[in-house]
Amino acid sequence: MLIRVTWRRAGLALGALLLGGVLFAWSGLFNIAASGGHWAVTEWALHWVMRNSVRTRALLVEAPPPLDSPALRARGAGHYASGCAPCHGAPGEPQNPIVQRSTPSPPDFSDSLDEWSSRQLFRIVQHGVRYTGMPGWIEPARRDEVWAMVALLEALPDMGPEEYRRLAYGEEAPRRARGAAAGMDGLSTPPPDLLADCARCHNRDGRGRDGAAFPVIAGQNEAYLLQALRAFAGGSRHSGIMQPPATRAGDAALQALAAHYAAQPRAPVRQTFDPALLAAGENIARQGLPESQVPACLSCHGGAALRRNPSWPRLEGQHAAYLEGQLALWRDGVRGGGPFANVMQTIGERLTPDQARAVSAWFAAGGGGEGGDRASHGEAREGLAPP
Repeated sequence: MLIRVTWRRAGLALGALLLGGVLFAWSGLFNIAASGGHWAVTEWALHWVMRNSVRTRALLVEAPPPLDSPALRARGAGHYASGCAPCHGAPGEPQNPIVQRSTPSPPDFSDSLDEWSSRQLFRIVQHGVRYTGMPGWIEPARRDEVWAMVALLEALPDMGPEEYRRLAYGEEAPRRARGAAAGMDGLSTPPPDLLADCARCHNRDGRGRDGAAFPVIAGQNEAYLLQALRAFAGGSRHSGIMQPPATRAGDAALQALAAHYAAQPRAPVRQTFDPALLAAGENIARQGLPESQVPACLSCHGGAALRRNPSWPRLEGQHAAYLEGQLALWRDGVRGGGPFANVMQTIGERLTPDQARAVSAWFAAGGGGEGGDRASHGEAREGLAPP
């Protein structure tokens, strides 16, 4: 018997299928228990779709920066230890057994890392994976932070346990737990030892580690530190690395941390720069760029200005790469911050990359410190190689 297919019959058949699906879902007969895992075909299909999606969308990701930078890897490891290792493990620190029972189970990076390109890893870290426990980056616009995570992930397969612990915990490594429990305390609110949680990256003296991986916060103005920490906690200063620990800490702890690091002796970072670059930076810092309506930097960041308003940050002796990076974030409109964020964003947009590099170098060389708003270019150069 030949059944003639018409639009009406096709519509009725489709409606019947949809109604059957709704009735099956309503009945509760489908088992959603994670203990049952996925059917093999379901797991294959989900991974097939995910890989195809990542491969295609990664084509739109820009070329990566140099990913072999020790500072970039350290920055990624500092977050990985508390934000990723509890689920994915790490060299010498296998997955927690509870995590292994999740559906789908996250890949164990303490054992191996699937072959993904740099752009594909960037896509996964930035946006996460739907229908799994893998979240997207808290601030996806902070591409610099996502690339730091990619740098760490690419280095993990060849990294030994001790090198991982050094990168992830810094001077706190001897005090940290080992094994599958490592990193789990970083998920508590607040962490059991808040200063140790900060010192993993910034050290207890606030001078940071691994070159320019982390900014120098020792001797920074207490009012500015507290303002910055509150901005991270509230989400107005955008950072997928800093926002989680600042939010977990609570305001009383943020006040204590600001006081601690402000009380540490400030020491300039040993750096060298081309004299012509410093001269160009000094001109911007002292005179501004009237043609671009950029005010003199020292009007806010010089010694006299900082005495008037301690909620502005000290810049002298900071890593030049950090200062230049912050200006780039202002220029791109993805940094955010406290009550003066709109001012700095406007300035960042009006500085060219070369101008930002020059003024960053001048402050890094010691310009703008106590009396730095009066110091000559020659005096600033003398601070390039402190003992």
